Amino acid sequence: MRILMMCVTLVSWMLVAPRVLAIEPLTAIQLKEVCVDAMQRADNPEARLCVYYVKGFLDGAVATDGRVAENVAAEIDEKETFAERAIRTRVISRLRDFGPSVYAEFCVGQPDPISDVVLHVTEELDRYDDLEGVQAQSVVYASLRRHYPCAMQ
Repeated sequence: MRILMMCVTLVSWMLVAPRVLAIEPLTAIQLKEVCVDAMQRADNPEARLCVYYVKGFLDGAVATDGRVAENVAAEIDEKETFAERAIRTRVISRLRDFGPSVYAEFCVGQPDPISDVVLHVTEELDRYDDLEGVQAQSVVYASLRRHYPCAMQ
């Protein structure tokens, strides 16, 4: 019985391990390296990685945050009370007024050039005394919240 349990555990680990190890998050140290290159040598193809990372972060936020808010509103709509209807209409109006990333607490608009966003991310990286163990996504998120807050009416 003990051998069977060990075999099941080993097989389970082998099935799950590749998924867990498949995506290694970008570290803030790695992001700083490519962003410094982007600021110093914009024509270098590798330097564009910083811009692509920030654009991907923004695209992901727009794609997922709006969809999550719509799903919450749709779920409330199925069996809503008066209070739930008020919440749903508020969610929809906030999405319409501020864009899909409003619930992530940042609002980057169309007139904001990506070069400015990347500059802010680079400045945010410089705010840290020690980037060891910090993920790039945390730095980008902090920068967006600091420099692009949603103006509530």
